[in-house]
Amino acid sequence: MRAGVLSDERIINLLNDNYINTWIRSVELKRLHETIEVEQIPPLAHTIISNKWRRGPVDTWIITPELETIGHVSVNDYLGDNRREDGTLESENYLLFLKDSLAGKLPGLGNIVLTPDQPSQTVLDVFRTPEYGHQDYTVVVIDTTAFENGGTFTIDMELGNDKAYGSFFLLNAEHKLSFDAVNKRPDATMFDSAYDVGWYDPCEIGQMTHRFEHGQIYKLVGMGWGSNEKGSINAFQATLSIEEN
Repeated sequence: MRAGVLSDERIINLLNDNYINTWIRSVELKRLHETIEVEQIPPLAHTIISNKWRRGPVDTWIITPELETIGHVSVNDYLGDNRREDGTLESENYLLFLKDSLAGKLPGLGNIVLTPDQPSQTVLDVFRTPEYGHQDYTVVVIDTTAFENGGTFTIDMELGNDKAYGSFFLLNAEHKLSFDAVNKRPDATMFDSAYDVGWYDPCEIGQMTHRFEHGQIYKLVGMGWGSNEKGSINAFQATLSIEEN
């Protein structure tokens, strides 16, 4: 790394100004994942393991102080044969990744792009209830910038057959999901929400609707609630659709 991306002064300055840099070996992640009780896994390692850790030779993760993953890229995604088609150097790719993470674009986390030609897509993912000390989040980034004249954004949430229930929130991609101190509910930075989907009926379908004037980048955040068994996992299917103005 020091002979590659970390030899670029711009990257060094950006890291020094905006990040606390640390590392963990993939072999240690594997050992923790396979041999240690979940409650004993350190929070940082647990965040990486629970966010679809790729087990690549080198992975870079950008994680907030609240342990929310906002960027993830494998070394193979920007080095060697997988460098960008426009010929951009490895250091330029890494610098772009860091800047996109700071800008809330959540690079490497499976963005969904909706367009007038493809106004609907379905996402299948999982969420997990908190195991200790912090909340787990599942984040889906949705790009609607192609809808220049706006439209109505509808999200239908359907859960799997497991016992865990969850809540889902639609936010601007640059906003963090935060909670007020009184009722522990998310604050007003969200556009819409679907609370406690699956609590009363496992077959329940939650729905969010948001009218917008100009397309933008959103993030859909899913989380399990602590009243479930610790570490409970359930699948969810989100049908994302836009009716153009």
